[in-house]
Amino acid sequence: MLEDESDRPRPHAHRARGSARALRAARAARAFGAARALLASSVLALAVACARAPEVPLEPAELPAPRAGTELLGRELLPLLPARFLGAPPEIAGHVVLVRWWTDGCPFCERSLPALDALVNRERARGLVGVGVYHPKPPRAVDDAHVRAAADRLAWTGAVAIDADWSALKAAWLGGAEREATSVTFLLDRAGRVRWIHPGPELHPSDDEAHADCARDFAELERAVRALLDERP
Repeated sequence: MLEDESDRPRPHAHRARGSARALRAARAARAFGAARALLASSVLALAVACARAPEVPLEPAELPAPRAGTELLGRELLPLLPARFLGAPPEIAGHVVLVRWWTDGCPFCERSLPALDALVNRERARGLVGVGVYHPKPPRAVDDAHVRAAADRLAWTGAVAIDADWSALKAAWLGGAEREATSVTFLLDRAGRVRWIHPGPELHPSDDEAHADCARDFAELERAVRALLDERP
């Protein structure tokens, strides 16, 4: 019995179908490769754009104007600090710095220094550094042991600088101007510039109505510290 022509294999047809599948596979591979190359190019372009884009700086925090010493705002204070410290000077570059002039036998310092020390310790992990500048009254030579004992009595655990002849105090604060007190407090930003000033004589938390101004000023200092710590360096 003769085979029907339709039952015979057609090698040319098989080859044609195979060629078509191969062609479609090649086209799909080329399309996938082109898409992958386009994606890689887009990612690279985005990365380059991000790298080149300038960082938009934060606006400096607006802090309350001080009652005195507004002419000192923006001034660099660190070069005016005394060179003499008890122990090694603290690492203050790039930190927010609280600087307080103080002395022994001063009731205002006795009430203020413990509160300032607690604030510095509370915010130390975020970058706040405290420097207490001892200035004897009247100006005179003092030894390290005397100053250390005075700092311990006032519960000041931060860095201690010694301004025995008041030269730093005069350069930074007095400067021929009429000032309410010598026990001034400066708050410096991470660039070392004066951003907030308390002209003295005291600031600390209190529920006593007689010290309401002290409590208000201390709360203002706390807000200023948080604002400067939040600023981008």
